[in-house]
Amino acid sequence: MFVKAAGAKRLTSAALRLTTMKQFSRWSGIAHSVLSQHSPKIKLGQVHQLIAACLGHRTYASLRDKDLAVLDERPAYVLFDVEAGLRRSIDLDLALTEAQWHEATMALRPSGITPFWLTSMQGMHGAARLTFEDSGDDRIEAIKREIGFPDGHWVKSSRNHVAEDQLPELLRFDVDGEIQAYTDDSSLAVPVKVVVEFPKLGRRIYGKGTLVSVEKCGDARPSDREDALDGGDFYWMSED
Repeated sequence: MFVKAAGAKRLTSAALRLTTMKQFSRWSGIAHSVLSQHSPKIKLGQVHQLIAACLGHRTYASLRDKDLAVLDERPAYVLFDVEAGLRRSIDLDLALTEAQWHEATMALRPSGITPFWLTSMQGMHGAARLTFEDSGDDRIEAIKREIGFPDGHWVKSSRNHVAEDQLPELLRFDVDGEIQAYTDDSSLAVPVKVVVEFPKLGRRIYGKGTLVSVEKCGDARPSDREDALDGGDFYWMSED
């Protein structure tokens, strides 16, 4: 009985250390563990440099000064540039293959390791769409009540306000969608244009999206749900 209790205590302590471990340190330890199976001589400090590159920094010192604290605050979205890390490995003369680096970075995916979204700029289209589709914004609900009993709303398309390689202070998307309600004898949909913005928190880090505006752009018409497009997928989603 004493042995079991002691083991349980050690397990609890280990779980606590994992929970309180800083985000970048957790990533680095996991990636180093994977990469050292292929390249035993790789150092933890070198892995720091690779992951820093994925976050838009030339050096770990730069990331530590500017973005390390932001990561520990669980931001909503991190635009993780896998290719930048691979390019940095060449600069450091590390004999890593694309497959080995991919394996290491994919190990960072589970939500127990990364409690927020790891994605790309293209993936932020999915973030904009979900911000609209998951919203219970009063402006959306008001439009529903104008035409009938409130029903769903969904996205048909989205457009970025900047080029895919730009990282503005406010990342803005135009989202075209439909807001639906139904009456006693029909289901109706109103086309809308929505602007979604994400505030920049770090070099490649953004906060939660906000619906800046919701505007009708047409009259209610009979709904045809098949017209709706898929909202798009993230890659490297958090599983929270």
